[in-house]
Amino acid sequence: MNRSEILEKLTGSSAVGRKLAAGELGSVAVFVARLVLASAAFALALLLDSVTEPWVTVILAAAALVAGCDVIISAVFGVMRGDWLNRELLTCAAALLAFLFGAAVEGCALILLYQIAGVFIDYAVERTRRSVLDTIICDTPNANRMENGREATVPASELSQGDTIIIRTGETVPCDCLILEGESRVDRAPLGDASGVVEAHEGDRLLSGCVNLGGELRCEVFEEQRDSAATRLYRRVEGAPRRGEALPELLLGVKRYLPAVITVLAVLIAALPPVFSDVKLSESIRRAAMFLVIASPVSMLAAVPVIRLSACCGAARAGILFDSNGAMDAMASAGTVAFAQTGTITEGRLHVTDVKGERMDRETLLKIAAHALTYMNTPEAQAIREAYGERVDLDLVADYSTAPGYGIEVRVGGIPIRVGNRALMQVGHVDIPARDLYVEDGDSCVYVAITDEYAGCIVLSDTVADGAADAVGELRRTGVENVVMLSPGTRDRAASLAAGLGITEYYAECGGEKVKTSLSSLKQALAPGRSLVFVGTEGDFTGPHTAADVDIAMADAETLTRSNSCDVIIMGGGIGKVSEAIGISRYARMLSLVTAAGAGAVKLILLVLAAFGISTLWFTVFIDAIAAVAAALVSILAFSGELYGSGSKGKK
Repeated sequence: MNRSEILEKLTGSSAVGRKLAAGELGSVAVFVARLVLASAAFALALLLDSVTEPWVTVILAAAALVAGCDVIISAVFGVMRGDWLNRELLTCAAALLAFLFGAAVEGCALILLYQIAGVFIDYAVERTRRSVLDTIICDTPNANRMENGREATVPASELSQGDTIIIRTGETVPCDCLILEGESRVDRAPLGDASGVVEAHEGDRLLSGCVNLGGELRCEVFEEQRDSAATRLYRRVEGAPRRGEALPELLLGVKRYLPAVITVLAVLIAALPPVFSDVKLSESIRRAAMFLVIASPVSMLAAVPVIRLSACCGAARAGILFDSNGAMDAMASAGTVAFAQTGTITEGRLHVTDVKGERMDRETLLKIAAHALTYMNTPEAQAIREAYGERVDLDLVADYSTAPGYGIEVRVGGIPIRVGNRALMQVGHVDIPARDLYVEDGDSCVYVAITDEYAGCIVLSDTVADGAADAVGELRRTGVENVVMLSPGTRDRAASLAAGLGITEYYAECGGEKVKTSLSSLKQALAPGRSLVFVGTEGDFTGPHTAADVDIAMADAETLTRSNSCDVIIMGGGIGKVSEAIGISRYARMLSLVTAAGAGAVKLILLVLAAFGISTLWFTVFIDAIAAVAAALVSILAFSGELYGSGSKGKK
């Protein structure tokens, strides 16, 4: 176990379920014992007058070996990997040169301070990381389980599928479950879902992390806590900063080219002073070794991954889930934002405006369609079930087969039913009367066939989402050059809607293929260094990644229980969240550059002091570590309180 792993164990909080096993405690104890023993030997060699040379050097060398054995091992493995300028190797080389040129005290102090400073850096980073992650934890440790007719309080982690639990007013839902008895209001805000409070009735699903605001609920667990929504949220946010390169492009260039530049400078520092001044060769080599050790960019960049995590957690609290560092970087460089109209610019919450039955009345057609669409969660299916308004009899529904993008084939009461769009009817050779093929602009139509004979159609309409025009204006204020609408409607309908929202570029009659080609055209027209962002609903991202640099899905908290391939998910909020996601991304990039520049400025001063021999090796290592710790601690404030609230939006 290395130092970072040990610190992760030491700083693990109960809130995230970190526990120390006996073996892990043993590794921590060995590491601490090594440092204590080496420090005692170092003090012994310096403070006791009875210890004379060469024993002072022997004791200091032994102390350095005891304290830095893992550093030596890491240096060897680094060389085996082909990394000839890894920090551990440079530190070992500097310590060895110090011993060879008679500066044994400085060499031993370097190893000790390297380890101790590393502990402080790792502690600051890991503690900050844990503190940030604690802000998104919304599960609960305990649950009320029914056992043999009696209620017992048990750890929520012990709940299994099929268990019956009781959730009272004010309690957090411990696992994803199904309501057996009772009704209430449930707050989804802890999951980041901006839709907030929703009604919950018998037969509805509850997600873990939600808060019960109403009456007592009797529920059946259908997902254990480790696979429930709250745990999935935590895993997604924790994992996002680990996917892709954490460093912004500018800092990545610094990390890539700095070692070569520093190596050249170190050679010059070692070679030139003895030639042009009275500096001894041993002193110039000592300065060069110190220069190499301090020049490592590790401490300067240590806070950047934590800033990334802080950004992901801050975004998650606002209902925005980033999938990776790459998605965040691309959002920060957004130049064009393209919206799939339905579910983003328009509400996507369709409502039934007309029911045309061929062989039956309105109520009967709605009943058949609602039963057939029981197992579909498309906006059309939800609108039809809502219009039906009565409870669906699940026993009547069997043998269903969904065709995403087309509809469903199912048996209702043993009778084959086909419900979907015109293409699905054509597959079943169902003839639709010409009078039902015409739909007003902005409307959509769902057709129903019984035993492959046309039974009627249901007309649905959508409305412009609240705040859509303000969201478009906010995007322009954040520096997005182009806002585009991809509309499934006619050209006239798309032009009218775009004009009302202040959108100057739009594409009409956009189906699946036209959306793809439109995005490809937009991508080619981008200015260098700018990215394309595509915003749609979950249904727009059932296939591979689009041509856009970032795919954003507008969804609700239920998306946490499903797998998806989107780069960013916005839960429950309007399209105004897109500009907020861009602001968070730009703020994270800016903060990464600022903290790295601050730590880099300290490092530059130390490098100058090292080059002129003004400072000692151990002192420069210590000050460099303090700068890294300070940068890590700043990141804990980055996305909370006044600091974030005053500067997250509009940063470029």
